[in-house]
Amino acid sequence: MSTIMSAQGLNLWYSNNQALYDVNMELPKNQITALIGPSGCGKSTFLKTLNRMNDLVEGIRIEGKILYDGQDIYDPQVDTTWLRKEVGMVFQKPNPFPMSVYDNIAYGPKLQGIRSKVRLDEIVEKSLRGAAIWDEVKDRLNKSALGLSGGQQQRLCIARALAVEPKVLLMDEPTSALDPISTSKIE
Repeated sequence: MSTIMSAQGLNLWYSNNQALYDVNMELPKNQITALIGPSGCGKSTFLKTLNRMNDLVEGIRIEGKILYDGQDIYDPQVDTTWLRKEVGMVFQKPNPFPMSVYDNIAYGPKLQGIRSKVRLDEIVEKSLRGAAIWDEVKDRLNKSALGLSGGQQQRLCIARALAVEPKVLLMDEPTSALDPISTSKIE
């Protein structure tokens, strides 16, 4: 089985508080990998290291390596915009952009240079279907995403992540705000 990402000797500190201790882990290609552990044990922190979301946290220090397709993602030459397209993230709490449902999904593809309305329409529908929310929002695509329920917002965020077709999709308890039927659809 080939590996798409790996952590090698990963240690992380928030100022003087060490949160990750010598993490060594391989993430195989085309597989679902679950991290299981008690609240506060570093699962979310570890996930955020895999696409450099921790770069935005003040006072953070990281040692060790995270390799994506053999490349050290913490190399200064790595473009974080490229990395976050390759390694998408869905957070535990929904974070829709303050714009329409359609624009939330089309945002990433537009950043990648896709301008064709026909192509964007296809991406939006495919992504919303993939997140099991198309039937609920197909008549509200031009309405604000902030008007959706919490569970709908979370599925919208999943669709937004799917729209850029990441090679790796990190999900930090993405169904914690969803009802059992929506959870089943996403799984």
